[in-house]
Amino acid sequence: METLTFRSPRLVALMLLVLIAGGVSSLLSIGRQEDPTITNLFATVTTVYPGADPARVEALVSTKIEEELKEIPEVDVIESTSATGISVVSIELLETLEGERIEQVWSETRDALNDAAREFPSGVLEPEFNSDNAGAYAAIVAVRTERESFPLTLAARYSEDLADRLRAVPGTKLVEEFGAPDEEVLVTLDPVQAAGLGLTADAVAAAIQAADAKVQAGRLRAPGTDIIVSVEGEITALDRLRDVVLREDPNGAVTLLGDVAEISRGAATPATELALSDGRAAILVAARINDGLQVDGWMAMAREELAAYQAALPAGLTAELVFDQSGYTAERLAEVGLNMLIGVGLVVAVLLLTLGVRAAMIVALVLPVVSLATLMTMNVMGLPIHQMSVTGLIVALGLLVDAAIVMTDEVGQRIARGMTRVKAAGSAVKRLFAPLLASTVTTALSFTPMILLPGPAGDFVGSIAIAVVTMLVWSFLIAITVTPAIAGWTLKDGKRGVLKIKPLSDAFRWTLRWSVTHPIKSIALALVLPVLGFASMPTLTAQFFPGVDRDQFHIEVEMPAGTAITATTALTREIDATLRAEDEIAQVDWVIGRSAPAFYYNVIGNRDQEPGFAHALITSASAEATERLVPALQNSLSKAYPEARILVRGLVQGPPVNAPVEIRLVGPDTATLRALGDEARRSIADQDLVTVVRSTVSGGAPEISLSVDEAKARLLGLDLGQIARQLDTSLEGATGGSLLEGTEQLPVRVRLGDATRGDLAAISDLPIIPPFAAGAPVSVPLSALAEVDVIPSDGAITRRNSERVNNIQAFLIHGVLPEEALRDVRAALENEGFTLPAGYRLEFGGDADARSSTMGNLLAPLGLIITLSVATVVMTLNSFRLASVTFAVAGLSAGLSILALAVFQYPFGINAVIGVIGSIGVSINAAIIILSGMQENDAAKQGDREAMVDVIMGSSRHIVSTTVTTFGGFLPLILAGGGFWPPFAMSVAGGVLLSTVISFYFTPPAFALVRRRVEKNVEEKPSADVVALAAE
Repeated sequence: METLTFRSPRLVALMLLVLIAGGVSSLLSIGRQEDPTITNLFATVTTVYPGADPARVEALVSTKIEEELKEIPEVDVIESTSATGISVVSIELLETLEGERIEQVWSETRDALNDAAREFPSGVLEPEFNSDNAGAYAAIVAVRTERESFPLTLAARYSEDLADRLRAVPGTKLVEEFGAPDEEVLVTLDPVQAAGLGLTADAVAAAIQAADAKVQAGRLRAPGTDIIVSVEGEITALDRLRDVVLREDPNGAVTLLGDVAEISRGAATPATELALSDGRAAILVAARINDGLQVDGWMAMAREELAAYQAALPAGLTAELVFDQSGYTAERLAEVGLNMLIGVGLVVAVLLLTLGVRAAMIVALVLPVVSLATLMTMNVMGLPIHQMSVTGLIVALGLLVDAAIVMTDEVGQRIARGMTRVKAAGSAVKRLFAPLLASTVTTALSFTPMILLPGPAGDFVGSIAIAVVTMLVWSFLIAITVTPAIAGWTLKDGKRGVLKIKPLSDAFRWTLRWSVTHPIKSIALALVLPVLGFASMPTLTAQFFPGVDRDQFHIEVEMPAGTAITATTALTREIDATLRAEDEIAQVDWVIGRSAPAFYYNVIGNRDQEPGFAHALITSASAEATERLVPALQNSLSKAYPEARILVRGLVQGPPVNAPVEIRLVGPDTATLRALGDEARRSIADQDLVTVVRSTVSGGAPEISLSVDEAKARLLGLDLGQIARQLDTSLEGATGGSLLEGTEQLPVRVRLGDATRGDLAAISDLPIIPPFAAGAPVSVPLSALAEVDVIPSDGAITRRNSERVNNIQAFLIHGVLPEEALRDVRAALENEGFTLPAGYRLEFGGDADARSSTMGNLLAPLGLIITLSVATVVMTLNSFRLASVTFAVAGLSAGLSILALAVFQYPFGINAVIGVIGSIGVSINAAIIILSGMQENDAAKQGDREAMVDVIMGSSRHIVSTTVTTFGGFLPLILAGGGFWPPFAMSVAGGVLLSTVISFYFTPPAFALVRRRVEKNVEEKPSADVVALAAE
């Protein structure tokens, strides 16, 4: 069976043909995207309660929603923000949920919201549920107005046309518009004339509604006839509105709407959101594609639609593609692919020197075959090509080369010793099957925690592990089938021409002989480097995920509470002009009033209906320009615009995190939480590493308070609710009827003019119409019934899992690690004696909390995995003692990887952890090969030191080859720079390079000690003959 492939060249050719064809086909059809798709565990519920203060919103809306959501067991975290007139509830599901179950939970959530809505007081609008905030958009198009006079409402109609075109592109998941105005028909009442007629805004809206005949008026039914009866008069034009009758007197005179109001059509004011692009008013149209698609293929179709759309645009309106994910995807994959090709080239070059031309070519053949087989499997599994999956292929490169080198070298050695080719191939497979299987299984098990890692972090790094394990399985299958057959056919007889320096070889043999002769000393010396590595662990700075080298960043602008969107827009235009004056900034796009569309997969976009908030997406000239601009702009913009809180943020890899450093103050009283938050915020803001500090509980906007004299109001037949209703409809408007235009229906809003609505004195003099005076010229000024005063109001109330909380978020100087800043923050709070009263507690969130949670999940299955790994090695080596040596090697190799990171002062993040695991896999492979070789050599097994040296020398070539090729394969990544690749590559390459010390000077002497112990036990145990003789 071991020689089946050697004896069947056609079978080998067929295997290669199938794998290559399947791989090439998959390469053309497999999904391509920049980064992994993060499973969406987050959703937001937005509920508008016009005019309600935060305390009422909390009690009557947010709490009701929370109580219903708590009944769903899959909901992990519920956070709510209750602000004036609005409730925003954020939902986070359990990380362990499967994708199919997530959609079911969202459906249950919608049902729970319907149940909660039944308990809302009157005036609360329907909750809006949104679970589409996660993930990056594939394309963002800016529909710009070229001149100020171009109506934005007309631009909105064209942007809607573009959105429909993009929705029709196959593979489109979601299309959303940002900055599109709400169009309406506005009826602006004259307050004096309306009061003279005894008309309130409510009454006018009711009259419009009654005149809008959009209802059926019965049917004419007769034998053979069935005809609809309709009443003409529905509102289809502004002139029809002007002719609506409001009042008539006994003499037949009528008052029309046009007599007491101005009627116009346009964008609703104030706008809820606006957008700017290249300094001009715009609407951003963003499209997201389905998971697993080829983003470049989808983008080609989208570009065709955009070109056709641009050709139909009127003068004064342009459309430009301001973000194209396919370009970044191609660039990222090309960069990673180039590094992989350079690594493969270095691998082959090293093999040419260490194994000879033919052996190197065999390994070089195996590399693309296994890679294509892995791509074929990934395509079947639905795992697309992206940065992380390709990273997995690079990690597996060293392990793949290991199996190919070991098998090729073993076959070559046997041929060189005079074996027939068929016997050499068969015996090599028989000799290496168990060790290679064991090394494959143990290495695959070491990557299993990443596959089992739940949540967004698992989505991000899990694809690395899946790619590694898939490639390992294929490398093992190829190593025991194709590789020995090709090696048996092609390797030369006799001694192979490889690079060999005899003095160096003799010196190496002498050190090995000394090692197995003095095992304790050798082990002690071999432990020096790993111990140094573990000792240097405290010097490494912990990190979750590193930053991104990219020509993009974003800016958040927050104005004080109570700022109108017009003021926010004015300041935004100033900041925009400053940004566009920078030579290294290529593109600036703003969304005001809500979060901008995410151009990176973990940008959090959960801000909505916030007139004091603006969000900019910036494209710079290069990644290097971004590195310079982020810290410079953070400093200059904060100084230039002190009235706003400006946060300049670079992009970071990994799952989304709200802030690098976050402190949660939990307790029952909002005032106490605000005071504690202010104290903590002052301490944190004094830290040199911190640029911006913000808290979720702070002072609110000023509020106009009306103290109504209820006795006077009652005399006029008015209660507080009626007064509030008249004010609300006069200032904010009442909707009645709608204007039909094609397929669109524009609401008709009735209210007072901006001059009255924006003047406190005019509001104080607003006429209040008693109920008995409806239709009569009787009114009372508001100031006669109430005292008008301006007072400070409460700020937003935030809760987390039904407890009030104040989140203090700190943002850092560009390039500073969150763990480093968190240490300073902790020290500052302790030094200033920051203490909490009874009933309050402090929690840490942000990057540190996410990292701690991820590491906990990563280590959770470790016990089971270690047990399975031990069982695999014990079954392979048939010895618990030798298995313990193997796992000692695994632990020591981790120390060596840590030492490599410490020497070059790389942070210890998730990418470094992945590299350490990969390094352990290579080191275990070397230990298993050496130990199994000694087990199979009778002389070495009996403790013959020279035989042990011969076994090690026989294995040294492929161990050295694997080490050098692995280091060479990762060298381009080390030199590539950036935050992700160098720590990852150094932990693998440095660990593997240093692990040669463990392979040659720890594993063999450990084997010698184990054999000495076994021999001693055998000598001390009396033989059966001696026992029988003694019995006689």
